[in-house]
Parts: sequence; C-alpha cells; structure tokens
Amino acid sequence: MTTALIILHAGPDPENPRADTAVRLAGAMLADNKEVRLFLAGQGVLLLQGLDSAADSTHSLLRELLDLGLQVQCCGTSLAAQGVDLLSPEIQKGSMRGLSAWISAADEVVCF
Repeated sequence: MTTALIILHAGPDPENPRADTAVRLAGAMLADNKEVRLFLAGQGVLLLQGLDSAADSTHSLLRELLDLGLQVQCCGTSLAAQGVDLLSPEIQKGSMRGLSAWISAADEVVCF
C-alpha cells in the first residue's frame, strides 16, 4: 500500500484555502486506498479549532476522514505557540523527529 504524507502549515482561511485543499486531497488519497498521514505545523494546527463542532465543510470532512482512518499528528511547539489544545483522541501530539520518521516512511509527500 502506498503511504502519503500531507504537511499543512496554513490555517483555515476562506481567502487562502490551502487547509481545505489539504483535507480534500487527504480524502481523495484515502479513496484511492492509500495510507494517509496529515502533519499539522505552524498555523496548520488552527485547523483543530472547531473540529468538534464541525462548523464548516472542511471541519466536517476532517472529522469524517478521522473516522475512516486518517492519521493526524500536530507539532507540539506549534500547538503551544498557537494556544491550541488537543481535544480529539484521534489526533496525536507530534514532533519534528516524528515528522522526519513519517517523511522517511512516505512514498509521496505534499506540502501546503
């Protein structure tokens, strides 16, 4: 099975839909029977805000993808810098060392 890694640095923003594109791509890759991992860094961790309420289509899709097996890790330093708490048990606190391991294991890497 192909392993795909998506690294997201951008937060959710209607003016710049990189976060939405990253989540939609993750869904397409899962539909292609790939193992998909999403690493959130920088403002990308802001995607976690509102996840439990699924207030918009991006958050609703991310919640659905988590239920389908999307693996998500967040940079611990970015979580602290952005003041974001991990509220979902499916999402793990990660590190650059963990990201390095995910990059080494990936067949495909995409950055947003």
